[in-house]
Amino acid sequence: MESSAAPPPVANSTGKVRILLQTITHLVPGSDRPEKLTFIQNTVCQHHWKRDFDFAQERCYPYRDYFGLRNRKCFFLIDHHGHDHTIQEEKVPVLWYKWTGESLVRIYEDLPSRIQKELKKWPFAWKGRKFHRVPKGPDGKYDPMDYREIIKSKLYLGTPILKENIEFLREYPEHARWLRDHLYHELWVKIEPFCDLPGEGE
Repeated sequence: MESSAAPPPVANSTGKVRILLQTITHLVPGSDRPEKLTFIQNTVCQHHWKRDFDFAQERCYPYRDYFGLRNRKCFFLIDHHGHDHTIQEEKVPVLWYKWTGESLVRIYEDLPSRIQKELKKWPFAWKGRKFHRVPKGPDGKYDPMDYREIIKSKLYLGTPILKENIEFLREYPEHARWLRDHLYHELWVKIEPFCDLPGEGE
């Protein structure tokens, strides 16, 4: 069951809590990923604590935030720790919301088992979750195949493509072709003009 209007602020808003927000990628305002994430963070925190997101009190974990694509379901965890940065993992209440594009809607239902299972992979602890970082080689550069995946990820996330990304695509046309063959068309057209690939008939 969902509430039909913007929910009232939570009465006990000082305790530790985990907020799960779901929405659709194109419903989040903002010109790029950083703006969209900031909007999500501040919207949740303004509702609960009447202030913007505070990196000294909250952690934010996006999931499937493919802002480069339209009409994709995405999720955001806002973990509120306050100023108690306990190292050990804790069990806290989970509040479930949906962003409709205009307002927050509280979802008064039990979380589906698949979501509960996924949440177990995201411990509620101030140290947060460790993310894999692509290593660089001895020369300080990424392996071309890894760099290709970095560009692919940036396109999915809606992160701006930089000059050095374009230079890579021109230096390695075989990887530009791979992206052409494996990306959604709406993502490929964002970099196609920079790739200088010959036409199929050439």
